Amino acid sequence: MPHAKSAMDILTWWPNIIGYARVVLALASFYLYERPYIFTFCYCTSFFLDAADGHVARIMDQCSRFGAVLDMVTDRFATAILVLILSHLYFEFRFSCMLLIILDFCSHWLRMYSTLLQGGESHKKVIGGPALLHVYYNNRIVLGLVCLGNELFYVFLYMQYYFPAVTIPVIGEPIALFYLLVLLCAPVFLLKQVINVIQMWNSALAICQWEFEHLEGTSARK
Repeated sequence: MPHAKSAMDILTWWPNIIGYARVVLALASFYLYERPYIFTFCYCTSFFLDAADGHVARIMDQCSRFGAVLDMVTDRFATAILVLILSHLYFEFRFSCMLLIILDFCSHWLRMYSTLLQGGESHKKVIGGPALLHVYYNNRIVLGLVCLGNELFYVFLYMQYYFPAVTIPVIGEPIALFYLLVLLCAPVFLLKQVINVIQMWNSALAICQWEFEHLEGTSARK
């Protein structure tokens, strides 16, 4: 970590300033979610800045645990509120939306907690464990594409609600553009949910393993 004269210095590092901009843009998009053009611009800009903050952190040697937490917290609340908005727009799917939010939060919370217990610096660094989880976190291209496809699935669902009349010809027949894009992103969305389930289970086991080893050590000392 580069030299910092105080904790306040870390708060003002450029990657973290980008993180604050992401928060502001996300909040603005949610407040104006009934204005689809503004919502889409603000939300997508916030999402794509997610890649920028990490890149800037590595270039400027300003990687920090605070930045990692800010990044993950922003990702979680942004996706959760977007799904909440979708539960309002597609009211018949509200229970499914609730489950998606629960799965996302539980999976990442358990992952972060198990990483801290094991002394890891980042929840994105995976050593061992399920092969799919290992590839997902250790290959930046796979991580980026899966996260992109998952977010676009939600965004295109939102846009389909507000722009159902936008169509393109497919085999001579008009089909709703954003509905088609939702279908194209659906496999990646489903893969992301599978990864969340695997991550939640693997992290829960890691926490129990840590607990078991420390109970064994305590018993041995007695």
